[in-house]
Amino acid sequence: MYKCKYFKGKELVSPEVYKIYGENVLKFISKDILIFLDLLREDLGVPILVNRPNVGITQRGLRTTIDSLVKEKVQNNKLYLSAHVLGRGVDFEVPSMDMKKVYERIINNPKRYTMITRIEDPNITLPRGYIHVDNIETGRSGIYIFKP
Repeated sequence: MYKCKYFKGKELVSPEVYKIYGENVLKFISKDILIFLDLLREDLGVPILVNRPNVGITQRGLRTTIDSLVKEKVQNNKLYLSAHVLGRGVDFEVPSMDMKKVYERIINNPKRYTMITRIEDPNITLPRGYIHVDNIETGRSGIYIFKP
């Protein structure tokens, strides 16, 4: 199992999931996503935030059937095949930086960030204050910009 340099499991899953698995929860998250987070953190030289429970943000990393975003879909009999439920996607913010510059750094360096394959359209995520990346197969080279 990959050992993160800068992130703890507690930062990447909901509090409910962390109570059950503790730091072992990292085994459910793609090694490539963990490597990406560490590499971007090193490249930027400033903290990256995924979950922020103190302000009610708890589902930006791994999402499970006990987390409200997924639970609501399941209860309404809706298909939800997000990269998050597969442990292959993450939303994050970098409070001390302009998020557009963070986005540009990622999209302009596909050879540096080969562990991710997709990034969500910045017109959707940046106004909401976060960036979404994942490693869902696209059949393309580089980082594909997608709309959900």
